[in-house]
Amino acid sequence: MKRIFFIFCAFCVSFPLKAEDELASHQAVYDITLASTAGGAASVVNAKGKMFYKIQKVCGQWQTESVFSLDIGYELSGLDTTNWKQTTRESADGCVFDFEVFVREKGEDRKDLAGSAVCKNGKKELKLSFPVRSEAVFPKNVVFPVQQTIRLLEAARQGKKNVSAYVYDGTRPEALYSVNAAVSAPENLSSPKARGDTDLIAGKKAWRFDTAFFEEFAEGNLPDGRPSYEVSLYYYENGVSDKIIQDFGDYRLLSTLTELRRLPDRACQ
Repeated sequence: MKRIFFIFCAFCVSFPLKAEDELASHQAVYDITLASTAGGAASVVNAKGKMFYKIQKVCGQWQTESVFSLDIGYELSGLDTTNWKQTTRESADGCVFDFEVFVREKGEDRKDLAGSAVCKNGKKELKLSFPVRSEAVFPKNVVFPVQQTIRLLEAARQGKKNVSAYVYDGTRPEALYSVNAAVSAPENLSSPKARGDTDLIAGKKAWRFDTAFFEEFAEGNLPDGRPSYEVSLYYYENGVSDKIIQDFGDYRLLSTLTELRRLPDRACQ
């Protein structure tokens, strides 16, 4: 089962991070379905699942939680079930990133990965604490997930058509990606299935980002220059996402926003 990714070379241009104040603290639920399949004897024939995403500003830092529950049916091998969760804490300046990954087995969450990264001496130092202790040093222009979202939205506001970055998302020890995103013109996106606090997205502009991910340290990178996988999604101007298509080559998954709840920003205690 390939890793399911939510919600994104150095930056070719530099963007101010003033858009950080525009992100909305919220939680969202998505239905996951099979968008298409390549067919064949070993092909994916169906997919059904849920994705839960939460982002909240707490004491000046962004805390996130992503939870996936997904059943994928294969023509020959039958059903493959994935239950996965990640929690993160990321500072507004992109200089602190703490993360934990859990896999649900027999009704309980088993820790699969944990670590943190900080800015130090003009670089970003990564320390993994689980399952084994290890360290790595990244250039200072490597960004983390919330900072990447902020920069994508700021690029869209400035009318940029393409954005490139190195992104570390904390889902695997080696998960440093070279990411290239094409930005569409702004749209008035309709999300008819969404319920809850839909005023968060009503009347707001949305941009489509068609994004390609290249694993920097993976042995399986394709020699013809094709990405490891691709994601197309819409971001509203406040960071709420919808219509997420994850393309794994032999099949594509669609995640559709079904529930949206506003969360309060929380001050320091």
